[in-house]
Amino acid sequence: MASYYERSGSKFYYLRYQTADGKWRAKSSGIVIGSMGAKRKIVQLVQEYTLNESCFHDDGGSAFFRKWVVDFIEYKYKNEWTRWRYRNAWEHLNSFFDSKGVAHPGEITYALIHEYMRWRTNEALAVKEKRSLAKWNTALVETRVLGAVMQEAVKRGYILVSPCVRLGLPRRNSKSKREITMDEQERIVKLLQGHGVWMLDCFMVAIKQGCRLAETAVPIAQIDVEGEIIVFNVKGGGQHTAPLHKDLVPLVKKRIADGQSLLVDVPRYAASAWHKWFARNEFAGLSFHCTRVTVVTRLARAGISEVQTMQYVGHASDVVHAVYRKLRPPDLRHLGEQL
Repeated sequence: MASYYERSGSKFYYLRYQTADGKWRAKSSGIVIGSMGAKRKIVQLVQEYTLNESCFHDDGGSAFFRKWVVDFIEYKYKNEWTRWRYRNAWEHLNSFFDSKGVAHPGEITYALIHEYMRWRTNEALAVKEKRSLAKWNTALVETRVLGAVMQEAVKRGYILVSPCVRLGLPRRNSKSKREITMDEQERIVKLLQGHGVWMLDCFMVAIKQGCRLAETAVPIAQIDVEGEIIVFNVKGGGQHTAPLHKDLVPLVKKRIADGQSLLVDVPRYAASAWHKWFARNEFAGLSFHCTRVTVVTRLARAGISEVQTMQYVGHASDVVHAVYRKLRPPDLRHLGEQL
């Protein structure tokens, strides 16, 4: 059972509590002795830690993350790419938790989640520990994954409440993706022709259809060459039906003839591969998502309406609206002819 005590020379109450692995630890509560409501706060904190200890002992070890999280992700999320994103996010989260000796949902705190954000996005620390660095918004998505895991822990009775609620962690405006010029596109295609089949096919599908990286792995069964229709599996587990670009018909027919099940064999770490490829070939400011921005920009410049563009590339109102707002006067000159 957790308890509190006063330590000589400290102005704070100290907590003595038991962790999920049965070890006893002590730490400062951060509650100043003699401050307003101090006794009530420390008693309440002790009660919370005692409840967590009760959870540790009552679940027979089944609540430890290693016992159920991976299976939960595999069962809960049916979309292959969603499962991969969640597994990848959990690998980073679990690596951090291991370094902190955290193994049970009851050991996750509000402060620990904020510490994770700092750990994950600190470049100097990442270099020192020889691990990958994440952008703020990427790390934020990972806390969303943790939120899903912790909510499941609540439903299973492993913990009483989730500390992931109201974290106060907003998204940060990322640098706007730019359009790929025709000269750059020609150079990209030329370089990819000697690099490997999947990257060239991946790029051509995206630059013609305006789809996301993961969406280029279209099941062949969802493509109707005669009807000129292609159905993408999009974010959130939904689908988006679009007209099949005529330039992709030869690729589709080849993949069918080869007995392939997907239009593009996208590897697991495709995003990282593209990032490194663009950097290695000195395409300043380019990322794979620029293909989507490029398609929307070219349609906008051609005078295609926002509604039609959104129907072509799928649910991308944020990208579409941003591009249409950036059109310059020369791009809109032809509109005067309609008045």
